[in-house]
Amino acid sequence: MATELTVRVAQQDDHEWIIAANGDVYATEFGFDRRFQDGIAEKMRTFLELPSPFNRIWVGLVGDKRVASIAISDRADSVAFLNFVLVLPQYRGKGAGSTMMKLALDHARQHSFKQVQLETYSCLVDAKALYGRLNFRVTEVLPGQKAYGKKFDLEFWSLKL
Repeated sequence: MATELTVRVAQQDDHEWIIAANGDVYATEFGFDRRFQDGIAEKMRTFLELPSPFNRIWVGLVGDKRVASIAISDRADSVAFLNFVLVLPQYRGKGAGSTMMKLALDHARQHSFKQVQLETYSCLVDAKALYGRLNFRVTEVLPGQKAYGKKFDLEFWSLKL
């Protein structure tokens, strides 16, 4: 499948797709309520207001169908942050997640960033397995978070470049 995947920088209509796709996937797979999608919409608004020329959002496509997304932004002290990491369920396990992650990590390396961080939830087993395969390590766990109608551990992961 990865050979079928094409990636492009997100366009305006992709931003709404990322918000809706996150809402759908997290509701279906994890039982998260509407507040999760509202939070993604707020994160997207904030991301799009950031002035850095480094920041990017990419969308992965199979044919003309959007199937994946990832974003990267800069933080202080040569640290980049990943967000909107998503692969639609029917396209998982075929290389799309790895392709998207490697694109973002290469972008950070090309801009001399020293570290990439991300935030995830304990219930995202497949995503966490991908992060582990790419040598990310857990740096902090905040157990027992209650949000979006669920309870989970909030995890912070980091990769030194």
